[in-house]
Order: sequence, then structure tokens, then C-alpha cells
Amino acid sequence: MTSLKRRFAMSSIVLAAFALAGITGLCAEDTSSVDYQKLADGAPWRFSDAAANPLFCMWRHAGPDYDVWLIREAKDHHALTIKIIKDDRPAYQWKGHELSVFRIQGDRLYFAAFDHDGSGGNIVAVDLNQGDELWRSPLKALGDIEHSAYLNRMTIDANDEVVSIYGNESMGRYVEFKDVRTGKTVGHKQFPKQVQLSRERFISKALISALNLQEPELLTPLLQTEETKK
Repeated sequence: MTSLKRRFAMSSIVLAAFALAGITGLCAEDTSSVDYQKLADGAPWRFSDAAANPLFCMWRHAGPDYDVWLIREAKDHHALTIKIIKDDRPAYQWKGHELSVFRIQGDRLYFAAFDHDGSGGNIVAVDLNQGDELWRSPLKALGDIEHSAYLNRMTIDANDEVVSIYGNESMGRYVEFKDVRTGKTVGHKQFPKQVQLSRERFISKALISALNLQEPELLTPLLQTEETKK
């Protein structure tokens, strides 16, 4: 009788474990009720010049728990090393530039890996607790295009479901939503092309906005130089 009770108890435990595994599997496959492609189709153009640079992301998108260091390399004034620090210990770092963008959501880092003089790029997700790259996903952006002189800018944001990217390139504009778990694009739309600023003029205007300078005339010589080129 004791042996029978033990077998019954073990069977109950096994069945409960299978049931729990089934429930967990269903939860893992659960998807958001939001139709992000429909959301993209109806999205207005919301690109912000001030948000398309690492200074803005450092102040507005880094969260309360992490320090961010931007290190300029003497041998290349356009290159930046971006370091994420927690409790005086490095959590992650990557190579970027003056138009790099990133977002820290909880203990997850999302950043755009792209060339500012080329089209498209990748979105990368990193677990800051372990310092491990979780996924790297190419943007649909504008698709395959041919170009010579070019300017590629992005803004990035994230919530618990998607990473949101607005891309503003010389050949066009787009919005794209990526699933935070997989990096899969779940929404994408291209906007009509618009007139672009030169790289130098854009960076100057973005810095004025991001820094909220009280004396923006400190940067106006560069803007005036750009105007005389037209």
C-alpha cells in the first residue's frame, strides 16, 4: 500500500510538472495584442533632431541606475567609445560616433549600430547584468539603395514590447518597430523623402537643441559657413 501511494504521489508530481511546463510555454509564446504594423501605417513623422545623438541619449535615455561615459579618441575625432557603468564596474561598451543613439530600459540596452554616411544599420539588444549580446537585427529601413554622399540619422526608444526607431536618411525616412524579445521587425513604414541638412549643419543644430545652449551663437559660425556653401 505504501509503494502504491508513493507511485501515485510521483505520478502526480510528474503530471503537475508537465502541466506547469505547458502553461509556461504558452506564456512564452504569448504575443502583444497591439498590431504594430497597423500602428506603423498610421504613425506620423516624429523624428527629433535634438534626440539623434549620444548626448541626448546619455541624459534622457540612460535610466537611473547606470552611468554613461562618452570617450572621444584622439586619433579619430568622429569616433566615440560609449561605456555603460554600474556601481563603478563596466557593464558594456561599444564603438560609436557623434550620431550614435541608444536606450536603456531596466537592465536591457538597445543601441543602433550604423554608419552615418551609409543606409540602414542594425539594432542590438544587450543584457547589462551579464554583458551579453542578446540579439542583433538588421533594419528594413529603406531597403537596398544606391548612393554616394549620404547622411544617416536615427532616434531610438523602447518599452516592454518594442524598440521604436525613426530613421532620417538622405534618400528617405521611415519608422520601424522591433520585438524586444527577438529583434524581429513587427511594424515598418516609409515616409516621403524630404530635403536634408548637411552632416555638419545637422550636428550643430542638434547640439544646440540637445544642450539647450543659452548662447547658441557660439556655434553659429559653422552654420553660417554651411549657408555660404549653398
